[in-house]
Amino acid sequence: MASTFLQRTHGNSSPSGRKGTISVWVKRASLGSNQYILGNYNNGSNYGYLKFDQNDNLTHYSNWDTDLQLVTNMKFRDLSGWYHIVLSVDTTQSTASDRLKLYVNGVEPSYSTTNYGNQNTTNYLFQASATNGHRIGHQDTTSHYFDGCMSHFHFVDGTAYPASTFGSTDSTTGEWKINTSPSVTYGSQGYFMLKNDNSLSDDSGNGNNFTLSGTLTKTEDCPSNVFCTM
Repeated sequence: MASTFLQRTHGNSSPSGRKGTISVWVKRASLGSNQYILGNYNNGSNYGYLKFDQNDNLTHYSNWDTDLQLVTNMKFRDLSGWYHIVLSVDTTQSTASDRLKLYVNGVEPSYSTTNYGNQNTTNYLFQASATNGHRIGHQDTTSHYFDGCMSHFHFVDGTAYPASTFGSTDSTTGEWKINTSPSVTYGSQGYFMLKNDNSLSDDSGNGNNFTLSGTLTKTEDCPSNVFCTM
């Protein structure tokens, strides 16, 4: 997906920005640079994102009414396997650490930076009022594209789900495996992209389709069937 991204501007039904979930499987192709998984950009003061940073840490940030941030201690430098990443947000929670959670292959990692913000704050990544809207694989006009593969990209508007909604541990191998048909309520602005192909159509039933910038290539390498590459 290098130099390629998907884009969609939210409709008039604006989510509150207080509750939501992102679940996506990714396979990286290069390291050592900022690579956005999802961005929501309005201007230099209002934006949110989920990305791999230049140190190969996973980072979530939002700077709406209160800054929100998580940066993992874990480095993501495996170019051969798939990572399942879930960001679960519920800023209505009274316990600060329950307002933001990241999961990688079903486990919440430790963080080098945490900023859980105030109760009921808006998370801009889940807010509709942005000029560019949602960009999968990018954020704004910079060159920080995601480089690699993505599969089963769920964006849920209005509900915070745990990682176990989208995956489970295989009882035989102990590996984290995909749930290809999770039972979720997407909300009006939710979507399900890149289910089994490189279609720009939303598979959630909402019809929240995306437009393409660049070239999106289908590959048989997927979270359910990892192919050897050279």
